[in-house]
Formats: sequence, C-alpha cells, structure tokens
Amino acid sequence: MQALLITARVVHFAAAISLTGVFAFECLVATPALRAAGADHAAAAGLRRRFRWLAWASLALALISGTAWLLAVAADMSGKPLGLLWSQGTVGIVLTDTQFGQDWLVRLGGAVLLGALLVARQERRPRVDAAARWASLTLAALLLASLAWAGHGAATAGAAGDLHLAGDLLHLLATGTWLGTLPPLALLLNEVRCGGLPWPAVARAATRRYSTIAIISVVALLAGGLLNTWFLAGTVPALVGTQYGRLLLAKIALFVAMLIVASVNLLRLTPRLANATTSRIASQLRRNTLIETALGFGVLTIVGLLGILPPGLHTEPGWPFPFRLNFAALPVGSMVAVAISAALILACAIAAVAAAAAGRYRTTAGLVVALLLCAVAGWVPLRAAVDRAYPTSFYAPAQPYDAESIVRGASIYADNCAACHGTAGKGNGPAAAGLPIRPANLTEPHLFVHSPGDLFWWVSHGRANGAMPGFEAVLKPSQRWDVINFVLGRAAGELSREVGPEVTAAAAYPVPDFAFESAGVQDTLGQELQKGPALLVLFAEAAPHARLQQLVAAQPRLADAGLHVIAVSLTGPKKALEGGAPTPVMVDVSADVIKALEIFQTAADAGETYLMLDRGGNVRARWTAAEAGGLPDTATLVADAARAARFAVAAPSHAGHAH
Repeated sequence: MQALLITARVVHFAAAISLTGVFAFECLVATPALRAAGADHAAAAGLRRRFRWLAWASLALALISGTAWLLAVAADMSGKPLGLLWSQGTVGIVLTDTQFGQDWLVRLGGAVLLGALLVARQERRPRVDAAARWASLTLAALLLASLAWAGHGAATAGAAGDLHLAGDLLHLLATGTWLGTLPPLALLLNEVRCGGLPWPAVARAATRRYSTIAIISVVALLAGGLLNTWFLAGTVPALVGTQYGRLLLAKIALFVAMLIVASVNLLRLTPRLANATTSRIASQLRRNTLIETALGFGVLTIVGLLGILPPGLHTEPGWPFPFRLNFAALPVGSMVAVAISAALILACAIAAVAAAAAGRYRTTAGLVVALLLCAVAGWVPLRAAVDRAYPTSFYAPAQPYDAESIVRGASIYADNCAACHGTAGKGNGPAAAGLPIRPANLTEPHLFVHSPGDLFWWVSHGRANGAMPGFEAVLKPSQRWDVINFVLGRAAGELSREVGPEVTAAAAYPVPDFAFESAGVQDTLGQELQKGPALLVLFAEAAPHARLQQLVAAQPRLADAGLHVIAVSLTGPKKALEGGAPTPVMVDVSADVIKALEIFQTAADAGETYLMLDRGGNVRARWTAAEAGGLPDTATLVADAARAARFAVAAPSHAGHAH
C-alpha cells in the first residue's frame, strides 16, 4: 500500500504541476512570443494543438492518480483491502469525515471545471480562447496550490503554521511556473528544430520571456524551500542524521543540478539563438530542457517519499560523523572570521558555476582557487570548534529532567554505578582502586560540557579506554536516561552551592521539574517558569514563617516583576507547620520531589536555602540562612528577577525518541 501511496502522490504532483505549467507557458510565454514574432495563426495551430494534448494528458493523469491516492489513504486509515473500500463505504467516510477527503472533493470539482474550459476553447474566436486560457491558468494554479493542505504545513499550528503554509503555497506555485513550463518549452523548441520560417524569431522572443519567468520562479522556490526546510529539518543533525533529512539533501542536490543545467541554457545557449545556427542551438536547448525535466521528476519522486515520513525535527538524528562542530567554543573574533569565510566560499561557488555555465573556464579556475583559499582561511579558526561525536550525540532525553526520573535514576545508579563512581559520585567507589584508570568524578563542571546524547552513548556502550563497561544489554533506554538525569541533577546540586547571591551570566545549573499542589490546584515548576523567573525556597526544619510572611507581603511587587515564589518543606508538611499557619507561598509535594530537591540543600545552609531560577530552571543566585545578609530585600529580588528573565530559554527538542 505504501508503494501505491507514493506512486499516486508523485504522479498527482507531476500532473498538477504540468497543468499549471502548460497554461502558464501558453499565456505568459508562447502567445506573447508568437505575437512579437509576427507568426500567423496557421503557423501556431500545430503548437497550440500539442499544448492542448499535454493539458488533457495532465488532467487525465491528475484524475487517475488522485483516485489512487484517495484509495491508498482510505486503505491505510481503515486497514482494509482495496476491494472492500467501496462496498463497505470506507471511501465515503474518508470523503466526508476527513480533511483530506474534503480537500480531495474540492480538487475534483476544480478538475471537472478545468475539463469544461478545455472543451470550451475555440481557436476561431481569439477573445473567447484567450479568456478560457487565462481562466484555465487560474484554476490550474488553484488546484496546484490546494496540495499545500495535504502537506506538513497545514498541520503546523498557530502563526508559525500560517507562515509554513504560505511557504508551501509559494513553493508549489513556483514549481508550476518553472518545472511545469519545461515540457511546453521543449515542444516549442522542437518546432524550431523541425524548421519553418517564423520559428527562429519565436524562439528568441520565447526564451527571453521564459528566462525572466524562470529566474523569478527559482527565487520563489528558494524562499519557499528554505522555509519548508527550516520547519521540517531546521538543524544540521536533522538533515544528515535522519532518513527525512538525507532525502531532503538528495532533493536539494537534484535541484542544484537543475540550476546548473538552467545556467548553461541561460548564459551560454540562449544568447546564441541570434546566430544563423538557430536550429542547432534550439536542439541543444531542447535536450537540456528535457534533462531538467527528468531531474525535476526525480525531485518529485523524493517529494512523494518525504510525504510518508515524519519530519527530520520529529525523529532522533543518528549522527554519522566521528566529530562535530561546537561553535559555542569559539570566541567572537573567530566566529566572525568563520562567517566571512563561509560567505566568501558560497559566493565563489555560485560565481564559479555561473562562469563554467557561460564557458569562461579560466575565470572558473580562478574562482575555484579563491574558494580553496577561503576554505583554508576559514579552517584555521574553525579547528578549535571540532569535538568528538557519537551516533547518539544529538539525541534528546527520552525521559524529562524531573524529580521522578531523578529518584528512579538514584536507585539504578546505586545498583550499577556506585561501585566504581562512588555513592557521592566522586569516582572513589570500592571497585575504583582495582581499575587501571580512575572513574570520572561525576560532580564536576565538565559533565555539563557534554551533550545528553554523549552521556547516553557512554552509558550504553562504555568508554573507549575500557575502564567503563556499556549497559545497553543491562538497562532499558528509559533507565539509562533516568541514570543520566540523576547524575546531572546531583552534579547540579553540588555545583549550585558555589553560586553566590549576585545574578551573573556564569555557568548555571538546572533544578529538576516537579509537580506541586497549592490551594488545591495542581501545578509544576516548568509551567510556573513559563510565566517568568521563580524564587524556590527550600527549608529543612519548621517553616521560616517570618521570612515567608515578608515574601507574602511583597507578592504584589514580585508578581509585577514576573517573579513567582514557591516554598517547599524538605521534612514534610506536618513538621513544616510547627510554629504557625501555612502561608500562600507554601506548596505540597510528594516524597520523590523532596528526595530530588534535597540535593540542592546542605546542612551548612542552616535549614533555609533560596534559589533564584531563570525561565529555564537554572540557578542564577543563591542565598542561605547561614549568610550574614540573609534573604535580600524586595527591591533586590525585583531587580534580580529582571536580570534572570533576560537569560534565553533553550528551544524545546522536536525529537521523537525513536531509539
């Protein structure tokens, strides 16, 4: 069924593009060129007849492939064989109860109207024929544009979805006015190749007009393609590490090949049409046009395959290279140098292709040399950004970094890791002494330099030095992610103790997400942080009622600054209430949350710890009851909240955790 669906999509897209292209070529290129060259009606009759046959063939293919597409979708939705779809009413349900079916009915109605317009064409009445021709172009373009609602753009929500859909519409229409106009261009050039008095002049006028339309279409294609790529595979890992991304790269490669062939036509062959050897040049143009068409059909085949795959941003990327580029490791000057080198390389590449297409081979050679020199110049500052990489380096955690995961990970760590790394993670477990290489200290800042995917690879496959075994056969993927979350959480708790009372842009360490209840309402830390920074108050003895009442009194000013106060007792609610009634900022949490948050407090804090969290949950400032200054006043908290709110929040991962 997948083969039928892919084939139907490819043929339907090709037919819809061809329909738009033949009418666009006839209205925008052929008719004005015939008029400019002074060709009489009789001379153009054969060409117009061939255009109509191409339109009829495209319309027939659109109807047949559209029906096959409908049947394939109905069979896929119902799980029934094709023979039972009509008898059991499945097709009717798809047509009336799904967005795909309703769009299909609209396209069917448009195709019927287009057929009626083709029948209404009357060459003996030029005005009627011209009106029918333009109406056919409008209707064909609408049919082609409607295919955008069968793509990923229509499924994207909100304002981003509107932009994505607009990009798809632009991409489809530009494809129709470039790829779709190639077959009728080949038909016109065939007339020149076959001879006849008016055709050289017609070819010169047509190619001039066609070149303008093609350039505009290519620019629109690039704009729409960039938007589409950004939404569906907007990262390098998604492009090179997923099946969707690799197919998209193949599509881009075919598109570039089409551009190269088109450049030869535009820069070398079209200017020669004014020579006496018009027939020979027209034959070469026609050959290249057919090559472009074949490459374009290859692009459409890939589009058919992409339509049944999840986008690259929604699947886990398997990184195929043993290294990656960590641009965050580069100073600003090196980044600027790399960016300039990349821009010059791109400019030299484009200029070299254009020069080669125009037959200026010495210029091409010089540009290639300049490109290589720019590449060498860019590599010098770029070397510092090269890091070791693994197939899972760009995996996103399949388990959220929250209190429940950390508690599960603590138990798994105790059973599988503590013997070497130690109970506290310092690398001094009872088995460490007998190892040739001391286990890593899992409470040091270097842990946060590595991506979660790197850590997942090491936990799964061990380290190359042989000192650490792999646990792929022992732990399920979810358990490995729980261990990683625990190790990161413990390290964050240890390292956050070094954070001072001043909000800075220095390395910050994340507090795990957790659920809590306040005044009978369920909430989470992550949901609160979406509104703004938070002040997390942790107390280990009876509630510090005096301090909490100060925070309650300051709530209006703190709320205006976007700061939310969440106070958690690490000894349980009964102990917390000793000495006074609960305050509005106190919340109820589970035993697992208490265990996870205990990591962020020590005995030296004198029972009270105050953490200023930015919108990403990172500790940006820290105060304790043991400090002489104690809790800062309201004005300081308001100012600190404003500073914490300026820190950017990491974009959420779109990975589907397919591993």
